[in-house]
Amino acid sequence: MRVRMPCGATLHGLAGAVVTVLIEASAPGRWQDLEARVAQILSECGYDVEVQKNVPLARGDVNIDVWADDHSSPQNIIAVECKDWARPATKNVVHAFQRVVGDSGANTGLIVSSAGFQKGAVEAAAYSNVRLLDWTQFQTMFAVRWFRQYMAPTIAEQTDALHDYTESINSRIFRKADALPPDRQERFKVLRERYSTLAAGNLMFHPAALDWLWSANTPLPNLPLRNIYRGESDLVPDDVLDATALRPLMDALIEHSRRAITEFDEVFGERA
Repeated sequence: MRVRMPCGATLHGLAGAVVTVLIEASAPGRWQDLEARVAQILSECGYDVEVQKNVPLARGDVNIDVWADDHSSPQNIIAVECKDWARPATKNVVHAFQRVVGDSGANTGLIVSSAGFQKGAVEAAAYSNVRLLDWTQFQTMFAVRWFRQYMAPTIAEQTDALHDYTESINSRIFRKADALPPDRQERFKVLRERYSTLAAGNLMFHPAALDWLWSANTPLPNLPLRNIYRGESDLVPDDVLDATALRPLMDALIEHSRRAITEFDEVFGERA
């Protein structure tokens, strides 16, 4: 697919300084929520995920909160222990999980603790294949992969019709528009003016644009996006402009794009 910026859309400062960009806007509640959201993110990153997986060890079985296998070559398996405790996790938790990771066949172990870790736990995990992460650090670890493998293709799939309706050159759409009654032709022009900037925002995250918009130094957009829409923020919904994490940004772009596409479809009486 050729990606063209819609007519009239001007975006500024897409990357900027490097900041921490999160996937989720809120922290999990109970431990079941932490477990479910860890599993969801890993699944959306392309891993084959099992929750509460029973894994055989040398001395009996163990239940692992989240087991994630990306079926790569060589194989890469991540075992995750989720701790939603009031106090930081201890070194005993780390030692026990190190043995589980070593015996289970996992390549990497992650302990995700909402309350962080005691100093002894950090020392115990040093120079091992067990990583200690809070909720923010877990998201940061997978944000770029999630952005490229889930967010970008999902936005493209859900919003490409809006790009077709608003791009500056689309002979197929224009031929159909020229055959419409005059009142619908005028409505088509109004909708193109109204939604071209929103469509341009979608194209920032299209898979075809990732390699030339987002570099190794700036792999993720700085949020919120309001600063990049100079003079055109009135053409973009506030929940798009003010989203502070990737998932709510994605959801807002898709929701508003679906509504816009529906308006265009009504002009043509079908999907043009």
